[in-house]
Amino acid sequence: MYPLWFEFDEHDKVPENCDTSQRAFLRLVPEGARDWPCRPSDTYVLFYSRDELDEDGNTAEHDEMRLVVNLSHQRVHFLGLGASLEADTVRCGELDLRNYALTRERPDIVPRERTGPVEELAAFTTDWIGEILRRPTLRYDGRR
Repeated sequence: MYPLWFEFDEHDKVPENCDTSQRAFLRLVPEGARDWPCRPSDTYVLFYSRDELDEDGNTAEHDEMRLVVNLSHQRVHFLGLGASLEADTVRCGELDLRNYALTRERPDIVPRERTGPVEELAAFTTDWIGEILRRPTLRYDGRR
């Protein structure tokens, strides 16, 4: 059996409980992700209920679904990218690998946001993450 793109944690929300736009997004993004230079096992999905309190004690207006691409080498995580879908808006950006919140630590990864129909949001997301993943990288492992 092949690994799936954006698998669910067994204790997390399941696709049947997602709203229709979340289900469509989860169906469309993996189709575009097949061209990404990473493994399906580098991806997963997280859900945040609008009832959950954030770090400031506030609740969100909508449930949030966050797609995560967590890149690592020899079990060392070095880059997290994410797409956060809330209602008809997606925000794409770098993720803090400690709490999976969107961050702006790297100046070369500019976060983007788009509002629109789910088909446009999925295409926007796969294009944005794919563009970041296809950039050349330099790897330093301490050896000469």
